[in-house]
Amino acid sequence: MCDYTQVHYKCTHLRYTVRAWCTKYQETHKRCPANVVAIEYRLDENCGGFC
Repeated sequence: MCDYTQVHYKCTHLRYTVRAWCTKYQETHKRCPANVVAIEYRLDENCGGFC
C-alpha cells in the first residue's frame, strides 16, 4: 500500500498527500488503498478549495 499523510486544515477539510508510492503503483499506475502513516495539522491555513 502507498503511504499517505492525512492533513487537517482550518476549514475542517481533510486531504491525503502521498509520501511514497508503493511498488505495485509504480508498475501498474493503479491506486491502492491509502495507508496513513502520519497526521499533519495546518490549522492556520484553508485547504485551498472553495473555502
